[in-house]
Amino acid sequence: MAEKSNTWVSVSYTDDLQETGSTKFLTDKRFFQFFEPRLLNIDLFHKIISKSIAVEHRISESVSTQSEFAVSAIQPTYNYSYVSDEGILNAFDLSTAKFAVQYNPLMDSESNKSEFPIITLQYTKSFTDVFKSDLSFSKIDFRTIHQISHKNKNISEITLVGGVASGDIPLTHLYHAYPNNITKETIMQRFSVAGINSFETMFFNEFFSDKFTTFQLKHFIKPFHFTERFKPQLVLITRYALGDVNHTEKHQNVTFGSLEKGYTESGFEINKLVFGFGLSFTYRYGAYHLPEFGDNVAFKFTFNLTL
Repeated sequence: MAEKSNTWVSVSYTDDLQETGSTKFLTDKRFFQFFEPRLLNIDLFHKIISKSIAVEHRISESVSTQSEFAVSAIQPTYNYSYVSDEGILNAFDLSTAKFAVQYNPLMDSESNKSEFPIITLQYTKSFTDVFKSDLSFSKIDFRTIHQISHKNKNISEITLVGGVASGDIPLTHLYHAYPNNITKETIMQRFSVAGINSFETMFFNEFFSDKFTTFQLKHFIKPFHFTERFKPQLVLITRYALGDVNHTEKHQNVTFGSLEKGYTESGFEINKLVFGFGLSFTYRYGAYHLPEFGDNVAFKFTFNLTL
């Protein structure tokens, strides 16, 4: 670390599983994040062995950047083949460069705490024939999170996420819309833990996109003060996703849909009922409403940890 220039250089080696269709922002490494409960329900992974070098630089109190170059070997753990411009691939090597910038206009320099809004932009480029890389594609990802505090101590939180991918891009690097519904027959069989920003009624692997956007509004009602220890909180939630995908014929042995009609769900959470646990209820409606009522309902428990 060079303190005068606020620059960090790091080298890393990864041998792990990653969720297919997930996107990680490089700048998230600097900030503490709570455990994401939906990780317990994921069933579509790919194995990744990666070597990378990253450079992080803080331009100012409000602006931080991070760059990374990585060489990765990707092996889907499920039956999948990608029809690339050079042939059919069951596994592939990638050489990727990433650049991310995060803007916190109200950054608290004393506590190093990010105040809202938090705006992040990331660009990814995969190169062919660089360290034997098989595929060439690019991605642009965007995310902004903002909170509004009201005079009555209610809080509204808005999260907007978007991404566009182009080129020779396999399923592993497409986008999902943060689904969190298990493919089982009844509502109670699907009873599990709700995610933080996930679509609770959207089934895993139901949709993939090469361009998408999601919008989420959470309205936190001031906690009900029954006793000092019992202060449950009601949260009203609405989520919307819109996306599209080209060249589905290139993805072999998998079936998924498009979000081109717009996906909508709404519901509520009652949090902190017992030891941080609560309940959530979400309903799927609009263009992707399903014929059976029960298939549109997600009933789950929540967990909120207060530090």
